[in-house]
This record gives sequence, structure tokens and C-alpha cells, in this order.
Amino acid sequence: MLTVMSRSAPQQPRTTRLRSLGRWARRLGRSWMEQARGGEYLFLLFTAAIIGILGGVGSIIFGAGIHLVQNISWGLIEPTVELLRTTSPWKLLLIPAAGGLIVGLITTFFASEAKGHGVPQVIKAVALAGARIRGRVALAKIFASAITIGSGGSAGREGPVIQIGAAIGSRIGQAMGMSTRRLRTLVACGAAAGIAGTFNAPVAGALFSVEVILGEFGAAQFSPIVISSVLATVVARSWHGNAAVFSPPPCTFASPWELIPYLLLGALCGLASWVYIHLISRAEILFDRPGRLPNWSRPALGGLMLGALALFFPQVMGGGLHLCNQAFSDHLPALLLLTLAVAKLLATGFTLGSGGSGGVFSPALALGALLGAFVGTLAEPLLGARFGGVAAYSLVGMGGVIAGTMLAPITAILMVIEITSNYAIILPVMTVVILSTVLSSRLSGHLSIYTFKLARDGIRLFRGRSPDLLQAHRVADHLQPHFETTRPSESARDLVDRILSSPHAQFYVVDDEGALLGTITLADARRILLSPPALLGVLMAEDVMRRHTPYVLPGSSLSDALAKFASTHLPELPVLHSLSDRRLLGTLAYPDVLNAYQDEIFKADAPQALSRGLASLSAQPLEIAPGYELSEWEPPADLHGKSLADARLPDTRGARVLLIKRIAPDGTLHTFLPDARTIIQAADTLILLGPPTETAESH
Repeated sequence: MLTVMSRSAPQQPRTTRLRSLGRWARRLGRSWMEQARGGEYLFLLFTAAIIGILGGVGSIIFGAGIHLVQNISWGLIEPTVELLRTTSPWKLLLIPAAGGLIVGLITTFFASEAKGHGVPQVIKAVALAGARIRGRVALAKIFASAITIGSGGSAGREGPVIQIGAAIGSRIGQAMGMSTRRLRTLVACGAAAGIAGTFNAPVAGALFSVEVILGEFGAAQFSPIVISSVLATVVARSWHGNAAVFSPPPCTFASPWELIPYLLLGALCGLASWVYIHLISRAEILFDRPGRLPNWSRPALGGLMLGALALFFPQVMGGGLHLCNQAFSDHLPALLLLTLAVAKLLATGFTLGSGGSGGVFSPALALGALLGAFVGTLAEPLLGARFGGVAAYSLVGMGGVIAGTMLAPITAILMVIEITSNYAIILPVMTVVILSTVLSSRLSGHLSIYTFKLARDGIRLFRGRSPDLLQAHRVADHLQPHFETTRPSESARDLVDRILSSPHAQFYVVDDEGALLGTITLADARRILLSPPALLGVLMAEDVMRRHTPYVLPGSSLSDALAKFASTHLPELPVLHSLSDRRLLGTLAYPDVLNAYQDEIFKADAPQALSRGLASLSAQPLEIAPGYELSEWEPPADLHGKSLADARLPDTRGARVLLIKRIAPDGTLHTFLPDARTIIQAADTLILLGPPTETAESH
């Protein structure tokens, strides 16, 4: 036994040295990363360049995936309308359904964010989740969207590449330990790269990210977005060449008299945009109704319905770019153009509403091209020599529907010009785009096709983010489990005595099963005291209670609770189990809601901003005021697993914990504001504020 001990004794210093070396390496890595990300704007631009290159590569891989699925499904990389017309009916029915079944399995069991057109999830992440997007979303979106579009689904490529690029930008930003503000910018960089790489439109891609994803413009944000957009375009052009996405025949703005049909086209585009927005939303609601079909099977049903429609109108399959080219050059009858527009609307509703994966951008282009050709076909015999060509009306209609659905007029104007390389029709494009945007905005309540889905879930955005910082907070996280109850039959005299001696501001009247019947406040007790003394022995709790007191549920947001506080002026609200179960679960106090709001204001960007300013702490403490300094401290092993409250650092070390730096399981460094319940983990680094003697010792 003594021999064993003598052999193992030298291992202790070696183990200690290895642990010290590991701590030194971790601190050196964190210090280098903070120095790199905390200072220079050039580092942000460099990161944006990486995202642009990866976004361009991602768009190429995504396009190759679509071609692979198309080749497997139809035997051709780009199936034509003529091929679809000669395809067996059973194939038209079953191939989209089979694709929908695979997509349903992916979105149900791997990544639900890959469902639908994707951009609302990106906007929601930027507005409410600190621009944090799971890395698996990019992988799931590539597979799900490639299968949806390749098997014939009526969806576009742009939505998936936006989400893919945004996920790339988010993951790189998180790996770099970027602040929330910069992380939003990097997500927008990824979205711009996706648009630019897909449509060969760098300017429109950059402005799309600013107008739609961020909802605000700033020079510091715009520069990295432009870099990502440009580099993604360069990568895409090196693979596909520098050709415009569409090649319409020559067309122009021939006469001022054409403004009359263009004004009508603007109104039609605005109305069609509103219908498009509501149709997609209504389809999502119908397919999402619980109890009808399992989630994984719903895209298959949508694919089957699409196939049935394609038996009569095979043109509706795919993103719709062939429909645009057909509207440009094939002088189709006006009635057929209008019929195809309606069929394309339905096909897109079947595909995306059922849970298929793809974008709404390309179908909107097709819808606009068909409506433009419809108006142009009607206007041609009336204008004669003053007519600029059906293709001009199709191009202008594309811009009108894009602007009306996205409520992004600048992006729509530049998108039409860039993807067609035609500047001759800029005046009618601007006219129709503005008119369509104004009309659609009024009809839809100033909601785009992206924000309409978010608003349906109770998320309202302003300038790219939710003005309501309480939207992400749940009532369940702030409820108080202690409350006072009474029975309906309790006398008013006894009740008043209890209320006046209780620390609680409200009493809740419940039945024998604990279900809420009404509320009695301190103000109600005062009114009872002013009643004639004889009534105190006659009145009961049910006679004086408020029967229609607003309540909240555990899953409700503090935003909803705050609105109810504003309308009732009560000090607290009852929290019920559910709509069908009115048993009292707890209460929500108004001061707690205000405290949560103040914390959100402070925490928005404070941890990352302060962390960047403290990058030098790994080398030496920083004096911030006479008698106080900041320093890093790695807590000893005996504190691991303890909460900050149990560690009692203000008592034992005379210092307070401002921030904690922690390595996440994926290897990224996160800095956050702790509270008393925060558990200290191994490898944590604490930022301490305290007297020089204490922080020096701790360091």
C-alpha cells in the first residue's frame, strides 16, 4: 500500500500543472477572441465577407440539390411545361405528395423552423431571440426546400436561401462571441447573401435585408451587408455566369398615356397582394388545425392537392419562373392569364400552407407577371402605337406584387431592374410599386406577408424588432404562488377584518373546487366599511366581489398581462391553470412586470458591450473609480455547483459579480448578466467589482 502511494504521489503536481495549463489556454483563447471581436470594425467587415462567400456557396449547393431532386423526380434537371403535360397523371399526383411526406418528416422530427417560407422565422429571431438561429436549420432547410421545389411544389428558392444564409451568419457570429447588435447585422448579411446569390442582384439583396429583415437603416450596418451581398454575387457568378435571371423581349415606356393602365395595374397588384397574404395565412390555419392529421402527413396532403390542380394547369408547378417567361413572350388570352394567376395562388397555398418548405418571392413574381400581362393584353388594342409591349406590363406587375406582399418598395424597384437589366421602364415601375404598397398596406393593416404570420402569433414589430420587450417573457416565470382566498358565503364583516390585517392587496373568491369566481380588492374593502353597520352582517363575499376580473394563463406573455393591467389598474392579476380549468394557480404582480421590463432594457446589449470593454481584464485589473476596480476571477472547485447567493462573494471576498463568461457545449463563448440563482460552473470566469485588495487577491 505504501508502494502504491509513493508511485501516485508525483501525479498530483503533474495534474495540477495540466489543469493550470488548461486554464491558461482557455483564458488566452478568450482574451484573443475578445480582443479581435471587441475592437475593430474591420473584424466585423471581415466576418461579413466570410458570410458572403459561404452564402454564395450555400445558394449554389441549394440549387444543385433542387436539380438533383428534379432529375430523380422527372428525369430532367429543369422540367418544362411540355414535359409535365405529357407526364402520366399518377406521377403528377404522387410525386409532389411523396416529396411532401419526406418534408413533413424532416420538419416534424428534425427542425420545425424549416417549415413554410422561412423569412418570418428569421425576422422573429432577429426581433426576439437575439438573432440566434440553430445551425441545424440551414441543413434542414436545404433538404426540405430542395425536395419541395424539386418534386414540383409551388414555392420559390429565395426564402430557403435567406434562411440558410441567416443561419450561417448567426452561427458564425455566435462562434465569434458577437454582441446581439452585431449578431443581427450578421444575420442580415447572410440573408442578403442568399438573395444576391440566387437572383444575381447584389443591390436588391442588400436593401432587402435592410428593409425587411432589420427594418432599419444605419451606415454601420449597411456596409457589412453590402460586402456580404457583393461577395455572394461574385461566387454565384463564377458558377452560373453573369446572366440576368429573366430575358424579356425589348420593351419600353412608350407614352404618358400608358400611365392610365399602369395606375389600374397598381391597384390590381395591391389587391392581389392582399389576397396573396391572406390566402397563405388562411391555408396555414386550415392545415394546422389540431386533430385532423399528424403533422408529418400534412405536406403530403398539400402535395396531393397540388398534383390534382396540376392535372389541369401543369404550369403552376415549381417556383413560377417559366410562367414569368411565358407571360413575357407568349401572347396568351387575357382570360387564360387571369385563370393561371388564380391557379398559381391556390397552388402556392396548398404547398406552403400545408407545411412545405420554400419561398413566397418567386410565386409572387409569377403572379405579378401574369396580372401585368393581363392588363397589357387589354390595353394593347386601346393604345395602339402608344403601347410599350406586354413584357413591360409583366415586368412592372412583378414589381407591384413584390412590393405589395413585402411592403418593401425600394427593394421591389431595384429587384425588377436588376433581375431584368431593363431601365427603360423605371417610371411605371415606381408608380405601380408605390400604389400597390400603399393599397396593400391599408388593406392588410400595415402587415407584410412575413409580419402577418408573426402578428397572428401575437408578435408586432417596429423598425425590425419588437417594441414590446416583454413578448418573450411568460407569466409562469413570474407568478407568485401565495395568495389569499375566501368562499362566497363568508360574511363581509369577517372578510374586511381579514383584508385589513393581510399583507395581500387582493382576495380571491373560489368555489369548493378552487375555481375562481371573483376578486375583492382593498378598495372594495374600504367601500364596505363605509356601508351602514347593519349591512356588514348581511353582506357576503359573493355580494361584493368583482365577477369579471381579467385573468392570465401561465403561457401568456407579460405583454398581454401588461395590457390587462393598463385597462384595470389592479395591483395584481389572477393566474388560472387554463381556459377550461379556472382553478387559481397563483398571481402576477404589477411591480414584477415593471421590473422585468426594466431588466430587459438594461440587458439588451449590456453584457456584450461591457464584455468588449473588459477584454483587457485577462491581463490586469481595470480601475474604474477610486477604491474600485474590475477583474476576472476563476472560482475554485469548492464553489462549482453553488448559486451566487450561496457563494456569498460580497461577504467573503468583498466583491460583486457583474458578468459571467461561460463556454457553451458547442464551444462558443457567451457573456451574460447573472442573478442570485445563477449556478457557478467549472471553467466559468467571473467579472468582479470590488476594492483593489480583494480583486487583486481574487485575480
